[in-house]
Amino acid sequence: MKHLAEIKSYLQAKGLSKLLPMIGGNPRTLTTVIEKLKDHAIEVTLKTVEGGEYMKRKRREGINNLFEMAKRSLPRLSKETRKKFAVNLFFNEMHLGSKARNAYLKEHGEAPPFFIVISPSMRCNLSCYGCYAGDYDKSQELTFEEVDRVVQECKDVMGIYFITISGGEPTIWPHLFDLVEKHDDVMFQMYTHGMNIDEKMAKRLAKVGNLYPAISIEGDEENTNARRGPDAWKKVTEAMCRLRDNGALFGFSATHTRRNHEALMNTDFYDKMVECGAAFGWIFQYILIGRNPAPELVPTAQQRVERFDIIEKVRSTRPLLVFDFWNDGEFTEGCIAWGRRYLHVQATGYVEPCVFVHFAKDNIREKTLTEIVNSDCFAEARKLHPYSDDHRRPCSLIDNREVLPYLAEKYGMIPTHDGADGIIKPPLRDAVVKTSLEYEQALAPTKEEHKVPNYNAEAHKGLKHAGDRHPSHAGSARR
Repeated sequence: MKHLAEIKSYLQAKGLSKLLPMIGGNPRTLTTVIEKLKDHAIEVTLKTVEGGEYMKRKRREGINNLFEMAKRSLPRLSKETRKKFAVNLFFNEMHLGSKARNAYLKEHGEAPPFFIVISPSMRCNLSCYGCYAGDYDKSQELTFEEVDRVVQECKDVMGIYFITISGGEPTIWPHLFDLVEKHDDVMFQMYTHGMNIDEKMAKRLAKVGNLYPAISIEGDEENTNARRGPDAWKKVTEAMCRLRDNGALFGFSATHTRRNHEALMNTDFYDKMVECGAAFGWIFQYILIGRNPAPELVPTAQQRVERFDIIEKVRSTRPLLVFDFWNDGEFTEGCIAWGRRYLHVQATGYVEPCVFVHFAKDNIREKTLTEIVNSDCFAEARKLHPYSDDHRRPCSLIDNREVLPYLAEKYGMIPTHDGADGIIKPPLRDAVVKTSLEYEQALAPTKEEHKVPNYNAEAHKGLKHAGDRHPSHAGSARR
């Protein structure tokens, strides 16, 4: 019976992967099929959601937005993009990936990460203020063979078929298209400034069909040009239109700062992204890492709270699938770092818990990714999760400020570039503590309805104010 169930699952997934590209031009049929898939996904997912009706509603809304994005985007995409999106999502992720994930769960006692981020190079031809990656060593890169090995391990051992390429500027790394063409069974997202996407590259992205840019933009022309250089807004929006016209799938990425707050709170920005053809978007927020950390750029507690409202409004009124890396903690049921849902392999081979946590202990040049995910350090970080009794405060870096100093000191984690440990030492730590407390206070009036049922307060007692000793590190991970 087990084999019959596997055959049925195979045929269903394979059939969907062939059917969706074919019906992409038939809106009525496409809508019917996607609605059925959405209903099934919601039914399955809600069985595992912890918490009450509020948590279930957030998860239901997230799934609904994902399938609405597919419904809207498939008809305009190139034939190859429709095919790869459908095959990689509905066959490779649903069928092939589930078998590897089940085997991993049986062996290790917990699920593998859902995706990983790889930054094969930290080189970039821009010099944006506040860049989180601005202080990394630019002289080192991962080879094609190293990235290829990690991607293969992700598929074979962890069942991961969604991988993000970051940096640095990914389009500068010479092996980018070799990688995505070899692993054409994987959905790749890349964070890019977008200014290298000319007509030739736009056509190539539409042709390969499995590499989806998330293009950096700052909310309006003034803020984008101020951060990314003269005419940046024009160059970026023109690149988006090229991708749209060639049938490539892409989105945007915006970093919320105190300076561009009004621009990101204005629906005109999101309407412009829809006009340019973006199917999805990511909202991050500026934190005190990277190039010249500046506390005056960090969004205030009230500004972060206001972000909940604009994202909710955009999701319900605009044809955009928008994610908020920090404020979607209730959808992800807390922090996704430390291998719980993802991690970051950076250009020296060191594996960071998160692209924003610039500390590491292990390197893919010395261990397998699976060994690193299951290291004592990463394993304890996951055991401590959730880090807060309110998933609106999910982060182990800026919300629950005791977690990183505790783990860094206990396991001898080292900064992955010079100055990375500044965020856990004065004066930057003082700024983090101040904003964290203000944000916690801003959420206090509504805390009861958002309370996390499985928070283990006892386990966190020894962590409180762990960073006050300000652990020192002999050097940074630069080899």
